[in-house]
Amino acid sequence: MASSTCSSTSAGAAATIDAPWPPEMAERYERLEKLGEGIFGRVYKARERADGRQIVAVKQLSGGGSGGAWVQTGFVELAREVTSLNKCRGHPSIVGFRNVHADTTRGNDDDGDCFIVMEYAGRMNLRTYMVSRALHGLPPLCEAEVRGVMRQLLDAINVVHRVGILHRDVKPENVVVDDATADRIRNPPPPDDDGTNKKKQRPPQPPEEIKCKVCDFGASEPMPVAAGAASWRRRENSPSPLATSDPYRAPELFLGTDYDGRVDSWGLGCVMAELLAGTGAAFFQGKTEEDVLANMLAVVGAAGIKDWMRRRPCKPGSRVSAAEKRARGCPETGGRLREMFPEKVLSEAGFEVLSGLLESDPEDRLIAAEALRKPWFADEELRPDERRRGGRPRRRGLLGACFMSCARR
Repeated sequence: MASSTCSSTSAGAAATIDAPWPPEMAERYERLEKLGEGIFGRVYKARERADGRQIVAVKQLSGGGSGGAWVQTGFVELAREVTSLNKCRGHPSIVGFRNVHADTTRGNDDDGDCFIVMEYAGRMNLRTYMVSRALHGLPPLCEAEVRGVMRQLLDAINVVHRVGILHRDVKPENVVVDDATADRIRNPPPPDDDGTNKKKQRPPQPPEEIKCKVCDFGASEPMPVAAGAASWRRRENSPSPLATSDPYRAPELFLGTDYDGRVDSWGLGCVMAELLAGTGAAFFQGKTEEDVLANMLAVVGAAGIKDWMRRRPCKPGSRVSAAEKRARGCPETGGRLREMFPEKVLSEAGFEVLSGLLESDPEDRLIAAEALRKPWFADEELRPDERRRGGRPRRRGLLGACFMSCARR
């Protein structure tokens, strides 16, 4: 993706133009293309000039010297992300940390942009990968392929928790898909129709190997004392704002209460549901955060989170939030998650993992290590119900597996 060179002189257009890197960075790295952009900065593909061959990814964070185009990143936020990446070094499913640089040419350390140099893992994130598959008419991933992706992501988050970190922003945008996987979208297998209106008799295609890596630790934070994925953290003692977007926010986070590493488990459950649906759209949606929560609980069931709320009563005098009122008003049904993913789509062993990750009671929700020990991951050989079936691929409409607002007006 080339950087924008829009000739418009409007302020909005000017903000999209990539400013030159400071001399120290430009001397070390040749900027090749922009891979992504967010409110805190941009990520570029670059080449190390020292040998001319090493490709890296460079995340540029605003220190105030970017002309107001991005939200300024403070030293605490930068240190948190760098520390998290450094602690997770060496894991095959986590983007590798290389170096960090600060622009000191402005004379004020707070004004210069910061640059985090990482392993180049691919040009496409999991969201764009799934959207691209849908747009190219490719079928949803088969169960074995979903299992392969989830094994990588669960293993990555398990390591993140083991080194004492909460990721806190698990979503498809923060998972990078390698270029070999992305290129298969552009070069799919030949169609069944050979041009004579006769179907070729081909055996079911073997599952694809989809390689991916967890990235973006900008919202991460240390685990509380007595570290472990099940160690509770008080929201009011959190050193940083919660960044997880509504569709991936665990139910307890909507309620403003304690949380622990199982907020990452919930995000992984959302990712798994989206991989099975294959549309590229968020699994849970709504116009407001209260709508999103209500739709979540309608799908996964509200009994768990209501039990959890009863076990953790509000502090005397505290105000009951709109989200909590909505949650308490939800019927205690079993939800309809299995209805959305029947056994012809997801085996019983696979559903045990999905429903365990999307358990509304956080104390009963699977942590990554527990999920990896489930029977779904025990068998390396494909079970018959996980093989891609021949014939016409199943395809739901683009909104078929997304749960929009059902709030009463």
